[in-house]
Amino acid sequence: MKPDYPGATWRPAAAENFSSRPSRTQIDAVVLHATAGGLSGTLAWFANPSSGVSAHYVVAKNGQIYQMVEEKDRAHHAGLSEYQGRDNFNNFSIGIEIVNLNDGVDPYPEAQFEAVVDLVSYLSEKYNIQKEWVVTHAQTSQKLTGKTDPRNFATEELLRRVYDPLANLPVDVVREAAWNALGIPFNPIAAFPRYAREHNLGNPETEEFDFTHAGVDYRGQGFSQGIVFARVGDWRNLQELVW
Repeated sequence: MKPDYPGATWRPAAAENFSSRPSRTQIDAVVLHATAGGLSGTLAWFANPSSGVSAHYVVAKNGQIYQMVEEKDRAHHAGLSEYQGRDNFNNFSIGIEIVNLNDGVDPYPEAQFEAVVDLVSYLSEKYNIQKEWVVTHAQTSQKLTGKTDPRNFATEELLRRVYDPLANLPVDVVREAAWNALGIPFNPIAAFPRYAREHNLGNPETEEFDFTHAGVDYRGQGFSQGIVFARVGDWRNLQELVW
């Protein structure tokens, strides 16, 4: 069987542990879980026909992703569930199990977190899943069954990475990319004032100005305590000259 998610390894759950989704069901949610155990035990438990449970995906500590149930099918991962007026999340969600002891101490390594980000990004784009419907097992089931997983997982950071990836991107990175797209060297507007603030050079006294020395083109700006300048096109290597 070829996995739905590129790069995943297919490890099928027992046929008894999943079922067909209700007719005309639209997949529009993701439920995040923690396994409360290790990888091998989780894979074996989902493959055991007596367990009755499964998930679509299992994400290992090293970032490897295993698919155990086809996305079109109904994995048995959410159990008794209700959130924001909807119930029986198994019907319309994709279940992702993240390998973790769920004791609030066991860490989620960077490789694992990045793999979850990539997987949720893929699912959200494929099924047009809205931000509010990427939820945790605790959100859907804590009131009903006491579920707490995935404890201490950076869910808000995950959502920011998936749905607002440019939120914390530095302005100068965006500006440089825009200038480069035009084939023009990065214009360091604001770079000189920022440097002046960081080095206590006072307030601006001049506009930006260009000059040439020894055949090299420079741009600078004067401040009350000195001049900030750089070679044109080498805006990351600012220098200062005190008045």
